[in-house]
Amino acid sequence: MAPALQKPIADISGVLGSMATRRAGQVIAEVERRFPQISFAAVLLDVPQQTPLTPYAFWLFNRGSLSSAVEKGGENRLVMLLIDTSSDHAISMMGYGLEPFVQENHLQSCLQAAQQPLLKKRYAQAIESFARELDRQLVEVCRLLPKQFGLVDESRWLDACAAGDGHLGTAENLY
Repeated sequence: MAPALQKPIADISGVLGSMATRRAGQVIAEVERRFPQISFAAVLLDVPQQTPLTPYAFWLFNRGSLSSAVEKGGENRLVMLLIDTSSDHAISMMGYGLEPFVQENHLQSCLQAAQQPLLKKRYAQAIESFARELDRQLVEVCRLLPKQFGLVDESRWLDACAAGDGHLGTAENLY
């Protein structure tokens, strides 16, 4: 049976003090304020020995009560950071609603940012580093998103045309 987890931080291992939890929670809250479409959960617990981390994280993500019943499939935009406090390994998962926008390499950058504090058993700092890097990655995704979907500012096309032969001068002529 999966434990009932709380957002934004579920410290099942009891390794964070109240000040560290509050500070990490503030960083998470700032990310969620900047990107209200997402929710974030950091889970700290001792993963049972000999348990593969990826399936365990998937199980917690889906059974840990981190998302409501209506946040299923494409409506789930949760980012979960699982820290195994017995091995100091971390893994991250995201909901299906983020998969079209956030790639695995974005989450890998976040995990990389958390690696050094994690190795020093500075769990709150690892959460903060992960969340700050997630913020940076989401900013980059937002910057590139219009280009990926072909939604670019038409003035770029007009400027390029004006620099060329000059035949296209209005947006209507582009179509």
